[in-house]
Amino acid sequence: MNSIRTIVTSFVLILLTATCISAAQNSQAITITVPEAVIHEAIQKSLPLEFPIKSQTILGSLSIDAIKNMQLQKGKISSHITLSGHDIDIVTSIAGHDLRMKFGSLTMGFQCDTSIRFDKKNQTLFIKPVVSELQSSNKAKTEMVSTIAQLFNNHEFPLELEKLEPLLADTGNKLLSISMLIEAIDLQADSAHLQIIPQITATKTQKNGIQNK
Repeated sequence: MNSIRTIVTSFVLILLTATCISAAQNSQAITITVPEAVIHEAIQKSLPLEFPIKSQTILGSLSIDAIKNMQLQKGKISSHITLSGHDIDIVTSIAGHDLRMKFGSLTMGFQCDTSIRFDKKNQTLFIKPVVSELQSSNKAKTEMVSTIAQLFNNHEFPLELEKLEPLLADTGNKLLSISMLIEAIDLQADSAHLQIIPQITATKTQKNGIQNK
């Protein structure tokens, strides 16, 4: 999930220019449009992505190996996902005793529609995948595939965005520091729109290198 968080955060830095200063002075948000192709390329370069298993009954590791046919729509991302599981065990309880059944490895594919919700106060992006059209490379493990899919189907996952580094501009006698706060993240057809509010602080600079506010 760290890779996903890094990708989302990096969108904010794309195409950011000196308009930050003008926007900050007028208390306006900057809107950055990120094309679908750019998002797709960033995601592809991050694969495979490790996916944590948060379950007391399923043990092992999962990874997202491929994301294909990605389409941005209003409020959601649609794509076909290929996921693999390794060293998968299932834990059951019989007569008070825990039993572990080994399933080994498996590969599964599914269609996924992912909606998003952004919490401005906590600077956190929530994603909510909905799974359909489950497929498995091993029909004998169909039930296990369905169980794994339920680990994240229709559940909301928080992705805390990394703090954006401020931009620095030296005007000669002052050093301007431009901090950026994400106001909103909106998905539209073929692009993602990010609204950023810049905040500027100025520090006087002396010739000897000592800075005073």
